[in-house]
Amino acid sequence: MVLLLCSSAAQGVAQIGGTAAPFARMGFSARGVGLGNAGAAVIAAGELHPYYNPALVSFADYYDLALTYTFLPWERSLNFASFLGKIGPTAGIGAAWINAGVDNIDARNRDGEPTGTLRTSENLFMLSFANRFTEDFSAGLTLRGYLASFAKEIRNSFTIGLDAGVLYRLALDSLSKLSFAVSVADLFSQYRWDTTPIYELQGATTTDPMPLSVRMSLAWQRDHLFGLHSIVLAADVQLLTVVLEGRRAVFITEGGALRQSVESEQVRRSEVQLRLGAMLQPVRALKFRIGIDRIGVQGLPLLETAKPAAGFSIEYPIESVIAVLDYAFVLEPFAPIGMSLISLGVKF
Repeated sequence: MVLLLCSSAAQGVAQIGGTAAPFARMGFSARGVGLGNAGAAVIAAGELHPYYNPALVSFADYYDLALTYTFLPWERSLNFASFLGKIGPTAGIGAAWINAGVDNIDARNRDGEPTGTLRTSENLFMLSFANRFTEDFSAGLTLRGYLASFAKEIRNSFTIGLDAGVLYRLALDSLSKLSFAVSVADLFSQYRWDTTPIYELQGATTTDPMPLSVRMSLAWQRDHLFGLHSIVLAADVQLLTVVLEGRRAVFITEGGALRQSVESEQVRRSEVQLRLGAMLQPVRALKFRIGIDRIGVQGLPLLETAKPAAGFSIEYPIESVIAVLDYAFVLEPFAPIGMSLISLGVKF
C-alpha cells in the first residue's frame, strides 16, 4: 500500500541552469555579444551571424573571416572563429568554432586531500548553409558537432545536433526595412558519458541533453536617419526547454513497516528570455553597439540574470581587403568584473 509520494525534483517550469554545454549559449563574437545577442534577424552588412540563425548567411555579399579572444575571470577561456561568404547568386555558407574551458581546477580525494589540478575543454563546430528562395525570404540549416573532455579517465563525448531557421525581409520604403525570423537550435544535441572507469560498479552511462532553443526575432534597419549612416534596432525572444531524468522518493508500508524506494521520472525545465540590441553607424567605417541579454520573461527574475553589453567596430581598408577590429564589454551577474571580447577580422 502506498502511504506517501514525494518528488525530489521540481515539477513544471524551472530554470535550465546547470544543463549541458552552457558555453554554447553565451553568444558569438564581439559583434553578436555587443548587440545583446539579439542578432537572429539582423541582416545589416557585417552583422551576419549564422550562430543565431543559419538563414542569415544567404545575405552575405563578401567573404568574412574573424577570430575572437575573450578575457574572463576564474581561469575560464572562451574563443571564437568564423568564416562566411557567398557561393552563388542566392546562397551562402558559414563555418564557426567555439572553444571553452576551465583551467587549474583544484582536485581532491574523498578525504579532502589535494590530488593535483584538473581542466575541462569543450568545443562546438558549426557548418551552415542557406539559400534565398525569393529576394526577401531565406531558409538555412546548421550542422553542429560538440566535443567535450572533462576527465582523463573518461572517454570524450561527441555528439551531432542540428539548427534550422527562416527569415523574411520586408521593405518599408527605399531607406528602411523590417526583418522577421524564427530559428530552432540544438535539435538532437546531447552528451553521453560512461563513468565506470572512475566509479567502477557505482558508475553508469548517462545522457545530458542540451536545451532546445526556439527564437522569434525582429530587426528594423533605417539608413540616413538623424545624420547617421545607418541604425539597427533588434529584439529577440528565446524559449529554452529541456527534459531531464529526475528521481523521486516513494514511501510504502509493508507488513506495518515503512520502506523507501527511488523511482525515475522525467522533469521538464524551461525559461523564456528577452534580448534587446541597437547598432548606431555614424559613418561607414565605425559602428557602436549596445544591448542587454537574458532579461527574464518566465522562469527567471526580470533583471537578476540580465547581461548589459556595449561595443564598437572599426574598419580600415588595406589594399584589396578591409581589416576589422571589434570590441565588446559585458557585465556578468555575480562576477566581480565583466567580460571583454576582442575580434580581429578581414572582409574580402
